[in-house]
Amino acid sequence: MNLNDLARVHDDELGGEPAGQVSGAVAQALLASITSEPSGSITSEPSGSITSEPSGRNEKSRTRKLRGPVPWLASAATLAAATALVVALVTVPEGQEPVPSPVATSPGEQASARHILLAAATAAAKAPASGSYWRTTTINGMDAVSPDHGYVIRRTSSRDQWLARRPGEQSWWIDQYLGAKPLTRQDQEAWRRAGSPTRWTFPIDTTGYVGVDSGEVVRAGTEEKKAARLLGKWKNSGGPLVKELISWEEIRRIPSGDRELRAYLERRVTAEVEGDDGQDPQWRESAVSGACMEIVFGLPVSPAVRASAYRILAGMPQMKSLGRVKDPLGRMGEAIGYQVNPRHREATYDVVHIIDPLTGLPLARSSTTTVKLAGGRTAKATSFVAYQQMGWTDAEPPLPSGRD
Repeated sequence: MNLNDLARVHDDELGGEPAGQVSGAVAQALLASITSEPSGSITSEPSGSITSEPSGRNEKSRTRKLRGPVPWLASAATLAAATALVVALVTVPEGQEPVPSPVATSPGEQASARHILLAAATAAAKAPASGSYWRTTTINGMDAVSPDHGYVIRRTSSRDQWLARRPGEQSWWIDQYLGAKPLTRQDQEAWRRAGSPTRWTFPIDTTGYVGVDSGEVVRAGTEEKKAARLLGKWKNSGGPLVKELISWEEIRRIPSGDRELRAYLERRVTAEVEGDDGQDPQWRESAVSGACMEIVFGLPVSPAVRASAYRILAGMPQMKSLGRVKDPLGRMGEAIGYQVNPRHREATYDVVHIIDPLTGLPLARSSTTTVKLAGGRTAKATSFVAYQQMGWTDAEPPLPSGRD
């Protein structure tokens, strides 16, 4: 069965009226949803993770401070995977590319974003739905402009996130900082001219920089894995939706029908805003689409809910198919992209989501902007999250010796 066959399964359900009606402002609101922080003691990370900051703890490890062109994405995780797991895990085996998917109805014809997303919806509806932990394993990349503005540095980290489903069970992050190095050959040449540093100290005023915090120190070397217990609002939570961590009980109550899911998300996004924004239909539609992205890329909802979120996304006219591409880990997938021009920012960002429509799994998502370097050179700076696996498992977290 090809993508168009899979997509056709749900065409009749949509009845010619796209489930995700959107306005021209949708891309901007999508970025706002991605970049906004959940309230309380949670801060958004560039790697796509959400960092808890319980009182009395030092939360300033480098693995959790990588900030980049757009500090976005949700549910980041690590490279580590247990070698012998008895799991019901939705995953692409390590080292194996997703099964190549036909993307054309005839030679040379590229599948539309709508068909790709509807195919993913069909596949997602068949995913396993039981297990003790919702596990998400990711590699996270963040590009930064060097302190002398001479070149681009890419930092990578990993996170293995284990969210316990049973009340009272402990949830964990297993993090590892994987190091930093000049990004391209041209960046390497500029780095050598600068003395080949292995440590970069950034100024307090980071105006004109991307990918770093004020006064941050970036090191080239890797670090040991560390495990952190999820405390505070993360206890008994399955992750964030519309800027707020939600409980497992609330996740179970999320409706699965397309119209029902839309109505549910509209109520949530309206409740989260003050003033007139919540009454603006265009803003509301845009915020709903952002919430669908949160569901597809990490929230442990039922397969039916995830499929509905994909179908709502399939109705967004600004979603464009970019064809088959390689993700940051070298795997092939179907790319869906759009451009955003956020308020109060000079830069424009190209946002890309890569999925495997035959499994319904996300492979990666990224945000790229153009930066200015010394000597008039321009370069691309990217933040990305690449998903190695995402799904349910009955295994126990492989906790390293270093832990909080």
